[in-house]
Amino acid sequence: MHDLIIRNGYIVNGTGEKGFIGDIAVDGDRISRIDLMIHEKGLKEIDAAGKVVIPGFIDPHVHEEWVCMIDGTYELFLRQGVTTVVNGNCGHSIVPGPVDNVIEYYYGNGLMSDKQRDDYKKRFPDWNDYAGYKKAVEEKGTNINFVTLLGHGTIRWSVMGGAFDRPPTPEEAEKIESIIRHNMEQGAWGISFGLDYVPSRYADMDELVTVANLIKEYDGVAAAHLRQSIGVKEATDEFIEVGRRSGVKIQVSHLKATCPEAFEAVAKAAGEGIRILTDTIPRSTGHCTSKARLIQFIMAVSDELFAAGTEGVKKALKTKEGREIIKKDAYIFAGDKSDKYVILSQDPHLEGRTVKDIAEERGIDPDECMLDLIADENNYVFWLGGPSRADFPDAGHADSIVSNPYVCVGTDEILGDVEDPYDWYELQRRGGFPIFMQMYLSKDVPVEEIVRRNTSMVARHFGIANRGELKNGYYADISVIDLENYRFPSPKEIDYRKPLTVAEGVDTVIVNGKIAIENGQLKSPHSGRVLDRDTK
Repeated sequence: MHDLIIRNGYIVNGTGEKGFIGDIAVDGDRISRIDLMIHEKGLKEIDAAGKVVIPGFIDPHVHEEWVCMIDGTYELFLRQGVTTVVNGNCGHSIVPGPVDNVIEYYYGNGLMSDKQRDDYKKRFPDWNDYAGYKKAVEEKGTNINFVTLLGHGTIRWSVMGGAFDRPPTPEEAEKIESIIRHNMEQGAWGISFGLDYVPSRYADMDELVTVANLIKEYDGVAAAHLRQSIGVKEATDEFIEVGRRSGVKIQVSHLKATCPEAFEAVAKAAGEGIRILTDTIPRSTGHCTSKARLIQFIMAVSDELFAAGTEGVKKALKTKEGREIIKKDAYIFAGDKSDKYVILSQDPHLEGRTVKDIAEERGIDPDECMLDLIADENNYVFWLGGPSRADFPDAGHADSIVSNPYVCVGTDEILGDVEDPYDWYELQRRGGFPIFMQMYLSKDVPVEEIVRRNTSMVARHFGIANRGELKNGYYADISVIDLENYRFPSPKEIDYRKPLTVAEGVDTVIVNGKIAIENGQLKSPHSGRVLDRDTK
């Protein structure tokens, strides 16, 4: 008698091998048997006839490290068949503590609102390092597994006392190294850089390689939001050079499909022996952003306004000089404003209209109109980019990207506010895996290869032992998918007023042997774990 048996499914084991129809037995938190037919009974049996049975997908690029302190359900991932995520990306870190320090950094980078900052300081348990964070998560509970990177930005900012455009002093560099070593020795998985964000963007090649060399000692991974301000291909080459000089495993984060040459550079680097993968967001629209959050983003991306806080941005909006600073720095709403919408407005006359259209009606410059809207007393949610985002287009990927064996999904799902979903959200990322699946199936990529790229390939690169494959003795992270109905609504189909939209077509999800979705119904076993780098 087995604890659980999944019967009659098309088993795709994650290695790229051809699938077959068979049964899988689970006992405890492990897969105990895979066969064409298992004659023993199960205490629980799942009929997967007509469905595809796969290892749970692994998302190597998300920002969900503290969401479980509020809600550990993670439905949006389970509904895609994801059982493990890599947190701590883009330079943003859960250390060094105390937790108030981490919250201040996230707030300063626009990743928490004023309300969240004040509330979370009261509600979050305290931690000072990776081990303390792991304990806090385990006490709260999570439905999915966490792999957690350290964030260069948070560590640098904490040690240097702010975001400074200079190298660390020898004393500061020694302290940064001490923090990294301490947390890597506790089980952290590597480091992430946010090379478009302060303060990581102030790091030159020497600083990046120095940090990467530390991570290499632990066989960890260095991931990077690239320095895209120099160009996507150029930024890719820069980070590949970090991998070349240090020998560390590197993850090129959310590479833009509009630059096939950058993906080709990744494949070429892999051919040279550099240990490299890249993830990409399969489809993305503009971000839907509340006014309060947008003011934070203006602060976060501006060298001159970063230290002034949100009140400094509000003051800058009232002066000509301040507005010039904002227009110079705030690339997040650059352009002619034809793709910047006002939605969920208190003023019905503005509802659903572009800022360009409003500016024409008012007879003013579109930049000034945008600033006027941010500065007025009404509350809005802005849609920055609208339904068609140029850098992650709906049209699909070039053939050279589709055939590149080093490309996987990274949804880059944003944290937002769990308790106020209208504060900041992007809908298409909530369906990254079904979007990628259907996009690549339409290009005649076998389902076995699509699954491999998003399971065993990622697990092996990050060193996630005994996961990413359906194999005897491996952890029972399993998803059962109705492939024909595995989908997420397109930008034309979706209602942008529904920020909690989730994917369809996932029948059953098992995390560490426990059922998290059964017959399409969400459970909450909290069987996910914070994995250590040496977990076997």
